[in-house]
Amino acid sequence: MLRLRAAILLTASAALTLAQAPAKAVVLGTGSFTSFVENMDRSLAFYHDAFGMDVPALPASGERPYNQANPTLFKFFDIAGAKERHQSARIAGSRVALELMDIQQVPHRTVFPLRIQDPGAATIVFIVRGLDAALARATQAKAAIETPGGKSVTFADGARAILIRDIDGRLIELRQTAGPGTGDLLDMRLSIAVNNMDETVKVYRNVLGFTVEGETPFTPDPAMRSLTGLSKLEVRRSRVQAPGSALWIEFVEYKGVERTPLHMKIQDRGAARLQLRVQDVDAVVNAVKAAGLKVMSEDGVAQPIPPNLKGALVADPNNFFLTPYAPCDGCAPGIGIPARAK
Repeated sequence: MLRLRAAILLTASAALTLAQAPAKAVVLGTGSFTSFVENMDRSLAFYHDAFGMDVPALPASGERPYNQANPTLFKFFDIAGAKERHQSARIAGSRVALELMDIQQVPHRTVFPLRIQDPGAATIVFIVRGLDAALARATQAKAAIETPGGKSVTFADGARAILIRDIDGRLIELRQTAGPGTGDLLDMRLSIAVNNMDETVKVYRNVLGFTVEGETPFTPDPAMRSLTGLSKLEVRRSRVQAPGSALWIEFVEYKGVERTPLHMKIQDRGAARLQLRVQDVDAVVNAVKAAGLKVMSEDGVAQPIPPNLKGALVADPNNFFLTPYAPCDGCAPGIGIPARAK
C-alpha cells in the first residue's frame, strides 16, 4: 500500500511539473534584419548607391512618407506616440535584404558609430564576388573605411575582408571568398559581439532551438587584429542558424580590449533587430522569460499586429533585439496599416 501511495504521489508530482513547465519555443525561420537609423531616405540612398540594391522609388515630394499611426505596432515596440517608417533595400534574385527603419517623436539617443567589440553590436557581413570593386563603389558612395591602412586582410581560410562604415556609422564587413568576380553581392550574414559566449549559445540552442557550429576557444587572431585595429584582442567564435533559415549569425566574444555592453531601446539610432517566424509566439515569450530574458513590448507580453499577426520584442543576452511573431486567427484584423510581420 505504501509503495502504491508513493507511486501515485510521484505520478501526480510529475504531472504537476509538466503542467508548470514553460511551453517550448518553436522557431520556424528568420525574417528581416532591421537597422534603426535617423533618416530612412538617406540610408536607403546609401545602400542603393554603394551596393546597387533595389529600393522603393522616391516620391515626387522628395521624401518617403511616414506610416499612418498604428497603436498596436507601437505597443509591440513600446513606443507610444511615435511616428515610424520602414522600407527595405534588396538585391534582386538573392537573399540579400536589409530593412531600414526610423522612429520619431519619442525619446531616443544615437549610439552610432558602433564599436565592433561592444556586446550587442551587430555588424552586417556582405559576401561579395569581388572585394576591390565592391569597396570602390562603397567608398564612392561615402562609406568610411574602418580597417587601419585601408587595405583588405586575408584570413587563414583564404577569405579577404575589410571593415567599412555605412552612412550612419554601422559597421559592414565586406568578405570575398576565394574565386574571381566583379563585385556582386552574393549573400548576407550577421556578426554580433557577445558578452558571454556560453550564456548566448545556451539561449539560442536550448531555448530557441538554433543549430550551433564552429565553437572555438579564445585565441589571438592576427587577421582580426589587422581587420579591426585592436592589436591585443583575442576572440572566440561560434555560428548559429535558425531552423528553416539560410541566414548564419556569427557570434564573436572579444577579450583583451575594453568593452561596453550596449543598453539600447529599439528607437535608438544604432539598435538592430532580427525577426523570428515562430509557431506560437506566446510559447516563445514564456520560454524566453523563463530563461531570464526581457520582453520589451508593452506589459511584457506579445501584442496583436495588423493584419492578424502577434509578436513581441525581446532583448537577447546581449541586448540584441529579436522579434518573434506568428499568425493569429482574427486577433488583429486589418485595422490601421499592414505591419508586414513587424
